[in-house]
This record gives sequence, C-alpha cells and structure tokens, in this order.
Amino acid sequence: MKKGHGLKRALQPVGRHQLEGMATGALLARLQRLRWCEESRDCSDLSDDEIATAANLILFKADPAWRLAYTDVREVLGTRDHMPNKS
Repeated sequence: MKKGHGLKRALQPVGRHQLEGMATGALLARLQRLRWCEESRDCSDLSDDEIATAANLILFKADPAWRLAYTDVREVLGTRDHMPNKS
C-alpha cells in the first residue's frame, strides 16, 4: 500500500461495530493508514479549501476523531488471536 499524500491520506470514520466485523488484515491496514495521517493542521501543506472539503474525514492526528479511531482499532485488534511470525 502506498503512503499517498494530501487528501489521499484522509480516512472515513468507522464505527466500533463495523471494525469488529473487519478482517485482521484490514484492521492492520487501517491502523497503518491512521499512522500516516499528518500531525496537525499547522504542519500540513493542505490549503484551507482542501481541509474544508474533507470536513467529515480524519486528516490529522491532533483531531479527537483520530484518537478515537486509533483507540478503537487497537482495542479491536487486542481481542484477536496473536499469530507468531513464521521465522
């Protein structure tokens, strides 16, 4: 998966119930995409118009919606069985 830039990093908020129905690989991919979000609006090169366009999306780690999404994904992953590495 490529890292992307700008609005391609934006994520839709997903409810906890929906996360629980996702496969572990999809949850890990979502966790990675959350980690790729920019720190804050001040550190971003996005214009005000671009940010306004993505008003209901998760763009920045400083956003409370990011913290909630990150916590939810981590908690759902914590309920999954751990598979040891092949090595």
